[in-house]
Amino acid sequence: MIEPKERLWAGSGNLLTGGPYTWHITDLDQRRHFSVTYAPPAPVEHVEDTEDICMAQLQKHVNQLGDGVYGIYFSEPDGPITMSTNQEDDVTWYVNCHPVAALELPFPIKTVSLKSLTELDRLAPQVDLVSYQGTPCIGNTKISAVFKYWFMENGMFRTWYELNSWSRLPRDHPHIVPFDSVVLNATGGIVGFTTLFIPGGTLKDNNATTRPFRLQWFYQLLSVVDDLNYQYGIMHQDIAPRNIVIDEEEDNLRIFDFNYSIMIDKHYTPHRDDIKGVIFTLYEIITLDEHFRELPHEQQNAEALLQMEWLKHPKVKLDSDVQAFRSALDVGHKQKEQGV
Repeated sequence: MIEPKERLWAGSGNLLTGGPYTWHITDLDQRRHFSVTYAPPAPVEHVEDTEDICMAQLQKHVNQLGDGVYGIYFSEPDGPITMSTNQEDDVTWYVNCHPVAALELPFPIKTVSLKSLTELDRLAPQVDLVSYQGTPCIGNTKISAVFKYWFMENGMFRTWYELNSWSRLPRDHPHIVPFDSVVLNATGGIVGFTTLFIPGGTLKDNNATTRPFRLQWFYQLLSVVDDLNYQYGIMHQDIAPRNIVIDEEEDNLRIFDFNYSIMIDKHYTPHRDDIKGVIFTLYEIITLDEHFRELPHEQQNAEALLQMEWLKHPKVKLDSDVQAFRSALDVGHKQKEQGV
């Protein structure tokens, strides 16, 4: 399920001098948009504070707003609200309808219809766990997949780029979560895509305190990063425990989530180089310390981290000592610097 703190998102607004103050807020759980207007009796000194006020009011009432409600109005932060069914307050103004041909793929791509998907869980905003009938439809064969989608312009750009990148990667790579299908609406427009679901949780959700981390898996991470960078020309740019799963059936580490990926020959940025992500990821697995990545990317100093002693968290379980992991990292880092 989506965490309550992640459910609402204010993407834009209309803040008039002296009021009223309107925020366009998306409910990522219901996939709806609301116009939330705060009209206080006197002007607000810091208009940016009205976002939190509007978010708090919508949070209290969002589950009681019927399908025909497009917005709410109120004059006191803790006061009553007036619901609006006026379509002028409807800020659901974006619908995507790109055809499959817009992907310009040089090979056929599997497609499934949106109506064929059964939602099983919400994994994150605009990311669902789904199932659908396999092909051929014999017996009760169900395919479990992760469905990434968009229903607003602000949510489309990264997912559309991710679709273009991920769909071009090989389905049989042992260390990449396999791309599954393009999802189409009733008119044949693309609304998202699915990837195969790998159970067991990410390296963040199911960390090394509950599942011992193996040196073999780290070698696999180094290998898949090399393949992405040198063979496919892609920089993932978001290597982190939350974007890595362990395929326990195959005993393989697999990487996913390509929404920040770029083509190296067009958009390379050194401060988001994948070797930095690998360094921080291994450090976080061993120490459970994530604070070094709380800084902006350009201020994250992976080289300084390499000069430090890494103290394993007492609850972390590894199949080899810390020095073995550091040695593997040092070799991979040196090869990366030499372009090997």
